[in-house]
Amino acid sequence: MTRRRNILFLISIGLLALFGKANAQTDTTKNDVFGFFIIIPAEFPVIDTKDFTQQLTSNGYPNVNYPKTTPGIGLQFYTNRLIGTFSFNKRTKKNENDLNLTEVEYRSTSFNVGYSITKSPLFSVYPYIGFKGSGLNYLYKEKVPDSTSFGNYLQTNYKYTEVTNSRAHLDLGIGISHQWFYIINLRFGYLLPLEVVRWKVDNSQTTLTNSPTIRYQYYFSLTLGLGNIITDDYINRYYTEP
Repeated sequence: MTRRRNILFLISIGLLALFGKANAQTDTTKNDVFGFFIIIPAEFPVIDTKDFTQQLTSNGYPNVNYPKTTPGIGLQFYTNRLIGTFSFNKRTKKNENDLNLTEVEYRSTSFNVGYSITKSPLFSVYPYIGFKGSGLNYLYKEKVPDSTSFGNYLQTNYKYTEVTNSRAHLDLGIGISHQWFYIINLRFGYLLPLEVVRWKVDNSQTTLTNSPTIRYQYYFSLTLGLGNIITDDYINRYYTEP
């Protein structure tokens, strides 16, 4: 585990150094760019839940059907060719019948910084690096009949199970965006774990040991947003010239 963390640390330092070197180079366009957008990202996570599902089904529980598309909200800003993004995504998928209810929630929080390899303020292709926290919450409960006596309810033990997990990752990816007063952004990100998966009971402090393995592998995202991006040429042309 220590060796993996050292490798991830070296990768992070190398990419940050690359961004810094590229940003330090003189841009032949001689044009500052500033932009800010409120964004609504739709994330498509790919998660390996095979081990988790096997343990659930072997104990008589429904399998894990996590949301395949998860909406969110966030901010994206542009400073010359640097692109920073913060976003939070969350969605719950329900499976219900007459006897029980299953809910699987996926959530993620991410912050990353990229560097555009294109010089156009309206079109960007950029590698990025950042941190992403991901988690799943699994809830199963047996349903109470629509009509039952008070005594029967007190004497019946209805099964209720809730477990949650989370994991921090190094987020490496590439994005393609078109921005003006709106933004359209496509991304692909690959996740490298920075810690083991942490399992808890009912969102409490009770930690579960010998827990199943879950791998948050990679994701795609499609982002739409509103804001503005301007250049110093635009400001000089429309606001400072007589």
